[in-house]
Amino acid sequence: MYLELKKEIKEIVEIVELCPEKLQEKCFEMLLNQYILEHKVEKETNIVSQSAVKNVITDDTVESTSSKDCADSSSIEEIKITDFHIKTQRFFTNNGVTIEDINNLYYKEGGKLMPLYESLGSTKMSECQMRLELLTAFENSYANVNGDMSFRGEEVRQRCQTMKCYDIANFSSIMKKNSNLFDNFNDKYDKNTEYILSTEGKKELAKIIIELAKGV
Repeated sequence: MYLELKKEIKEIVEIVELCPEKLQEKCFEMLLNQYILEHKVEKETNIVSQSAVKNVITDDTVESTSSKDCADSSSIEEIKITDFHIKTQRFFTNNGVTIEDINNLYYKEGGKLMPLYESLGSTKMSECQMRLELLTAFENSYANVNGDMSFRGEEVRQRCQTMKCYDIANFSSIMKKNSNLFDNFNDKYDKNTEYILSTEGKKELAKIIIELAKGV
C-alpha cells in the first residue's frame, strides 16, 4: 500500500507542476483526495481492479477536477504585458501598476482574464460595489479590441450578488455617488449603458489593483 501510494503521489506531483504556481496546492489536494476516495471505494466493494486504481487519475479525471482551478497548461498561461492593448500598457506605466501585480490577481484562460482574488479588501458593501465596477471594467478591457475599460451595471450587479456585497436598495445610488469615476454617467443609472472609466476612475482602479495584489 505504501509503495503504491508513493507512486501515485509522484504522478500527482507531475500533473500539479503543469498548473500555475498559485493553483498548485489546491490542485494537489483535489487530486490526492480523489485518489484516496477511489481507493476506499475499491477496498470496500472489491469491484475496482488493481490496474484501475493505478490509473485512477486519468486524463478525464484531471480534466473534470481541474476545469475550474487547474486547467490544462495550454489554456492557462502567465500573463505578459504584451497581452494587453497599448492603452492598457500606458495605464500601467502611468499609474505604477506592474505585471507582477496583475499576475497576483489574475490568470488568463481561453482568451479571458480570470480573477484569482476572493476578497475586495473592504467590509463596506458600497465600497465593494465600487471596486467591482472598476475591476470589471479593467477585466473587460483585456478582450476589448480597442482596450476600452467599460462595463454594464447589470454585470456588476450579478457579481455583487455572487460576492455577497449586493445592496439591493442602494445599488443605483451607489453608482451615482461615484459618477466621477465614469465619463458617461447621466443623472441616473441606466442598465443599458456601457459605462466607461474616467481618468479619475482609472487612477482609483490602479490603487485598488496595487492594494489587492499586495494582500493576495
